[in-house]
Amino acid sequence: MEALVVRQLGDPTLPPGGEASPFAAVSGDHPVPEISSPTAVRVRVAATSLNFATFLQVQGKYQERPPLPFVPGSDYSGVVDAVGPGVRGLRPGDRVCSFTGLGSFADFIVAEEKQLFLVPDGCDLVTAGALPVAFGTSHLALVHRAQLKAGQVLLVLGAAGGVGASAVQIGKVCGAVVIAVARGAEKSDYLKSIGADHVIDSSKDNVIESAKSFLKARGLKGVDVLYDPVGGKLTQDSLKLLNWGAQILVIGFASGDVPVIRANIALVKNWTVHGLYWGSYLTHRPQVLIDSLNELLSWLSKGLITVQISHCYRLVEVHLAFSALRDRKAVGKVMIVMGSSAVPRL
Repeated sequence: MEALVVRQLGDPTLPPGGEASPFAAVSGDHPVPEISSPTAVRVRVAATSLNFATFLQVQGKYQERPPLPFVPGSDYSGVVDAVGPGVRGLRPGDRVCSFTGLGSFADFIVAEEKQLFLVPDGCDLVTAGALPVAFGTSHLALVHRAQLKAGQVLLVLGAAGGVGASAVQIGKVCGAVVIAVARGAEKSDYLKSIGADHVIDSSKDNVIESAKSFLKARGLKGVDVLYDPVGGKLTQDSLKLLNWGAQILVIGFASGDVPVIRANIALVKNWTVHGLYWGSYLTHRPQVLIDSLNELLSWLSKGLITVQISHCYRLVEVHLAFSALRDRKAVGKVMIVMGSSAVPRL
């Protein structure tokens, strides 16, 4: 089978097989994984998602550093290929999606039955493969941790990326007033199309002044929940907009700069700061994560949320996918499409 193998840490935007590339050349001679337990399922991968965490992991900059060599990958979708003798709820041919710490950048992956979710009828596999990490992160952050309520004001930074766009949509499902921040006219138009109440183009607008003007016009005091996958100066500035009792969701640091949230200000303002590492829920609170994904798949089947696929690439083009992520060209999710699956050129 084909698989993307990280043989050394390095720049993931370099083509596989080159001397300086972190990736070995993509070939079809990687061994197909065996069913590993009576309740295991082998899935033929249709599509796998590229997340910022993977970008960091290939460079050795993520909080978890797997031993070399490894096959990267996180959320994915596909079709059940084979099942262990103890599997009761799935059979070959079923369409499923899931997530993993490693291994989805390959034609096949093996997972336990309890870790797999049936894809709703009418949902294509590329969309399903884009859902778990981005939407799962935002759902746990906003619904489980911040307990976002109707009428509250949600400020989403980096709103046109995978997690940001999912936060905007989940915020609207919860009934919040959503302020979305992104760079460029195309991203701004997209955020308006998915329901953001106020969109700030940070390439030309002053984020704080624009937000304050909107809040004043609506008769709102400030921001109740800050969703932050960006970090850096934008985070520091956004703190000026927060209400007393506001909640700050620390999702990531796409800017490369980890911000400082002063404890004395948090004390005076009664702020709550939530760190949100979505993957760790699988270890510490697995049922919360499972319930979250089931609710998201229900929302997807009902049309309450949609998944924007920005770019799709083949495995041999993975460096182009990483480049699109690095250069912030994506409006939504960047996907790797495996095998003979059709590749939509978006």
